[in-house]
Amino acid sequence: MQKSEELAETSVIVFKQLLELGIAPNRLFIGIIKNDNDTIEAWSTNVDGSKLANQFSPQASKNKSIKKMLDGWKQQKKSLVVDMKGKELETYFRYLSEDMKVPFIDGLKQKRRVQTIAYFSGGLIGMAAPEEQPDDTIHLLERFAAVFNLTYTRFKDLKIAEANAEKAEQDLIKLQAAKKSAEDALSELQLTQTQLIQSEKMASLGELTAGIAHEIQNPLNFVNNFSEVSKELLDEMLEELENGDMEEVRAIMDDVIQNLEKINHHGKRADGIVKGMLQHSRSSTGTKEAVNINTLADEYLRLAYHGLRAKDKSFNATLVTDFDDNIGTIKIIPQDIGRVVLNLLTNAFYIVNEKQQSNKNGYEPTVTLTTKKTGNLVIISVKDNGNGIPKHVLEKIFQPFFTTKPTGQGTGLGLSMSYDIVTKGHGGELNVETKEGEGTTFIIKLPNN
Repeated sequence: MQKSEELAETSVIVFKQLLELGIAPNRLFIGIIKNDNDTIEAWSTNVDGSKLANQFSPQASKNKSIKKMLDGWKQQKKSLVVDMKGKELETYFRYLSEDMKVPFIDGLKQKRRVQTIAYFSGGLIGMAAPEEQPDDTIHLLERFAAVFNLTYTRFKDLKIAEANAEKAEQDLIKLQAAKKSAEDALSELQLTQTQLIQSEKMASLGELTAGIAHEIQNPLNFVNNFSEVSKELLDEMLEELENGDMEEVRAIMDDVIQNLEKINHHGKRADGIVKGMLQHSRSSTGTKEAVNINTLADEYLRLAYHGLRAKDKSFNATLVTDFDDNIGTIKIIPQDIGRVVLNLLTNAFYIVNEKQQSNKNGYEPTVTLTTKKTGNLVIISVKDNGNGIPKHVLEKIFQPFFTTKPTGQGTGLGLSMSYDIVTKGHGGELNVETKEGEGTTFIIKLPNN
């Protein structure tokens, strides 16, 4: 027995076996006791032994004869004979025919109907006849019930497996929808890269995405992989259901549940990244080349200074450079390191300009750019004499979208992108030293291989 509907087929088989043994029942029915201990989920034959099309569910609380049958099960009896006549029989027939819609042809004309019931752990097997059955028939029915109990135990496992499989399939559908949503979000994220290029503050970083696509692709890969594995496991589970190997079905179900939990975790992770990073950039595809770092630093110093001067004619600052002539060339991606230097210098000029506007008494805004070769490292430092960075802010400065600038004046991506370019793109370090009230120094350390 593979499905609950097959209980009707089982009732037909038992009916035919009784006929072969010389026993002529009016009907043969199999009932499963529901959890409320009041309802019997029943499958029955017709009078001719054919399968009754519809399952029906009589309730003990609605009929006295049904209650007797159910009470025998509650009392853990092996069998019971319910002998119905007169008013009881009339009430029983009316309940089944009118309320349960069980079809009767000539049965309603009977003056006596004897239900011989044999019980198993989850319900009963009943045989209806116009007269009481001999003890041999009752014992035979008891043996049928004992054998059927083994089948019923397997049937219960199958019912649980069917429910779990259906739930797992529904969960997989939902997770596939979530996966599709995350993929759509990634596509939308990629489209917004053009907006990043157009942003005035981030125009110089237009070709980068600083690992955001990579960060989203990781959880999406997990979602894809675990979804595919879960689908294969469900296919295997269906095969094991057909084979009736419930132990293997349970093992597969445990694997599917674990996969679904992992898919859910990584789906939420991708969703969080998308929501938090509406615009970001990808790693540069440029190749490293030998570059004179002093020339690059000097070019971006002038670019940053004159860029700010173009926006604010009143801004002035002292520019101090100290370049180590012994560095020579270093292999880097010039556009990327140039963007980092530009970002650090732009921030430094913004900081000293802010302090100048709030402190007119003898303050001279100064930005110092230095390069130095130390062993196998090339060090680039950008120092300002601004107000320094408070400790509670210092912990967050490399986080994407964190900014202390007023709304509209900063995207919060500059330092996070710069950090990734130096550390991930070049295997270097980006550190910061600061003292409140005195200034800040950003230190880039690049390997000189």
